[in-house]
Amino acid sequence: MVHSGYRGRVREPGQQQYQVRFGWGIAGARRVAADAHLLVWVDVLPEGPGVDHRTIGRQLPPGPAVVLGHLGNAAAVADRVTRLQAGLGDRCVVAVVAAGTHRAPAFDDVAEAAGESADVPDAPDPAVEDLLGAGAVVDALSAVGIDHCSPEAAAACAAFTGLRGAVRHLVTASETARELGPERARAALAVGPELVEVRAGEHSARG
Repeated sequence: MVHSGYRGRVREPGQQQYQVRFGWGIAGARRVAADAHLLVWVDVLPEGPGVDHRTIGRQLPPGPAVVLGHLGNAAAVADRVTRLQAGLGDRCVVAVVAAGTHRAPAFDDVAEAAGESADVPDAPDPAVEDLLGAGAVVDALSAVGIDHCSPEAAAACAAFTGLRGAVRHLVTASETARELGPERARAALAVGPELVEVRAGEHSARG
């Protein structure tokens, strides 16, 4: 069966033919958020306290509204999407983006010692906690009927659903959690279901 995104025209690039998309980091957001209505930034274990969400919003591509997603508020994200979709009177395109972790390559120290700046592109290491958090969001969207997922989003969802019973253990045992320490990891996992909006979108609902 030929997918409608390929039928009768040139194949659409990347994940553009899908309603629910998935990417890693700022660079991934720039790829998958084109024409999206909502971007869900998933950072389950923020690397530093007091993360400036406005800074994140400025780094992400313009256009979609931006909300923070994590393991505790996936249902709230799905509710936001259904309400946005009703307001638009059309399907709501969602870009789910996992933050990942950023570790400076070893040569950065050498460059700094030589008085040079290291030019490191935004290519985060995958983080198991953010993969599972993104999968939780995609799963919650599927539960309310928003399930036209890219293969990348479907794979993240399968990781979450397949490991659902072990998610908390996997997150607290992850490399990021060990670096942060048990108290900060437990505090991050205890964050409630409230939805934090980082930035309003540029898309308007139909009158």
